[in-house]
Amino acid sequence: MQTVDLQVCNMGLFGNDIIDLWIGSLDDLSKISCLQKPHQNSFYTVLMVENATGKIVIDNISKQINPFEIITISSDIINQIHIIPPSTGKIVCFSEDFFSVRYNDNMLNQFSIFENGFQTAIRFSEADKNAINTILNLMCNEFYSDKRDSKKVLRSYLNILLVEIERLHKPIKSNKIRGYSKEKAYKFQKLIEKHYKTDKLPSDYAQRLNVSTNYLNKISKEHFGLSSGAVIRKKLVLEAKRILHYTHSSIGEVAFQLGFDYVSYFVSFFKKQTGETPEQYRKQQQGY
Repeated sequence: MQTVDLQVCNMGLFGNDIIDLWIGSLDDLSKISCLQKPHQNSFYTVLMVENATGKIVIDNISKQINPFEIITISSDIINQIHIIPPSTGKIVCFSEDFFSVRYNDNMLNQFSIFENGFQTAIRFSEADKNAINTILNLMCNEFYSDKRDSKKVLRSYLNILLVEIERLHKPIKSNKIRGYSKEKAYKFQKLIEKHYKTDKLPSDYAQRLNVSTNYLNKISKEHFGLSSGAVIRKKLVLEAKRILHYTHSSIGEVAFQLGFDYVSYFVSFFKKQTGETPEQYRKQQQGY
């Protein structure tokens, strides 16, 4: 099998000032040539196709694009998007941080449309199209405006959009917890929300759940696509970003709030996970 150097595309792909959300037309997408080559996204993608031809390749599995369907792509998925203009439809790209900074108890991995990284197609009717377009038009107007608190409004619209798509995907309300492993994974997720400041090791949670660390790691990979340690670190980074973004707490105070004994350790941890220091991240976020 031939190996290639995969490009990792971030939100800056859509403009130098775009870091967390972008909304455009399918024709806009067709002008971004690098997306037609194998790449990984550091963001989530929702394609709302009204009328278009082309194909999407996900992990070497090719799918033809059809009218009246919605396609979702999780972050870090290897993909290629080929759309032949002219086309009608919209695309919404967003970072996990943009969504999760507000919706702490409504995390993206609770949406089944992102469970397996990629849904082949979610079909919709003319009536569904009108409902989805109403939300998308509101998002577009807000996105291209210069209004106060626009980010907050866009987060709310995005949540509504994902809920509506989820309803199309699974119209019948079902129990999200199925089976022993999923129940344990769900409890692990909830325990992290409660104890992430004090419990930073997988073994801490394995003990609380009365399972082995190896089993916890196994179910974490199965249900979240990440090791148990990575899920814990992801939560810590998210909370650090929230504090840095929304407060004026010093870096030392942030470290203390997150349960780090030494500021230097917190700074090293944050930089290792994000590629930048807490201070660099805060400066980048100023003005948002």
